[in-house]
Amino acid sequence: MSATSEQYAVALFSLASEAGKVESIEENLAAFHESLDSEQKRLFLHPRLSKDEKKKIIEQLSLPELIRDFLFVLIDNNRFDQIDDILEDYRALKAKRHELLHVIIYSKRSLSEKRQQSLKDAFEKRYQREVTVENRVDDSIIGGLRFEFDGKVIDDTVNRDLARLRSRLTK
Repeated sequence: MSATSEQYAVALFSLASEAGKVESIEENLAAFHESLDSEQKRLFLHPRLSKDEKKKIIEQLSLPELIRDFLFVLIDNNRFDQIDDILEDYRALKAKRHELLHVIIYSKRSLSEKRQQSLKDAFEKRYQREVTVENRVDDSIIGGLRFEFDGKVIDDTVNRDLARLRSRLTK
């Protein structure tokens, strides 16, 4: 797997989620992938076959529009060789979608229910997962918010900004 294949998988997964077709897109992409033998894969990778000719082959198949357009993008960007990894990354995203994401939000004062809900909604949209939020009050924070989830920290506090400024001034 590569960062590139993951980006393509995320893009496809986002489009499939918006259309409410996460399952069917995986099934169709997997069916297409499994139908390709090694000779057919080499055909799509062959440099003498033009991109338009490759697209004409895809057009002749009865594929959902989203899959067809996605395959066109792979052809246009010379990424057809990554279809194996993209499918694997897509499946990983689908599996991860069902995991609960717990976000701890550190703030100077307790956040209102409305603010917590808007942050929860933003995380759900961004990460395509069910989210729970926990607000912890941290008196050391001057202002802003710090988020901790999945081993990640997003520090958007005034404290961090002051530390960066202090670091720059002491150089």
